[in-house]
Amino acid sequence: MDKILIILAILICSGGCNNDSKTKNNGSKSWIKMAQKITISELSEELKKFKFGRTEYDFIGITSNGVDCIYFTYNNAFNIEFEAIIEEQAPYIEKLKEFARLNGINTYLTTYKNKSEYSSIQPAPVLVIEVHSDINKIVEVASNIQKLVFNNNNSTIYEVVP
Repeated sequence: MDKILIILAILICSGGCNNDSKTKNNGSKSWIKMAQKITISELSEELKKFKFGRTEYDFIGITSNGVDCIYFTYNNAFNIEFEAIIEEQAPYIEKLKEFARLNGINTYLTTYKNKSEYSSIQPAPVLVIEVHSDINKIVEVASNIQKLVFNNNNSTIYEVVP
């Protein structure tokens, strides 16, 4: 089940979202739930919802462009994960490892066995950044990752995924 959720989130991240939340269906309007859009300053509110089980899945993520997609997991403390599904994401594994090393944060590689969308016989790698923190610290780390690794800023708009 987790594999399916990760794949769904990656597809949302890599495929982007349409801002039009209405579609025609046999002449009537059908509403499609679209990803919520936030800035990094609003992340703590989304993480509070996540922590207290007010989200649909057992993880959430943010992305502005499909490449900078980071996920948040919670098991008594928050961690960050980055899965390199598309080729443009692959170089960021090393950049994120270096960011973590410079900030005294442990990392490890794992996989959810999702197939990468680039030429690799290996499943897509997932870098787990072991922040083991509360909401304030995880927001600080996520903000720094988005700024220093992905060159985003405080006004960057992110979609909350999945």
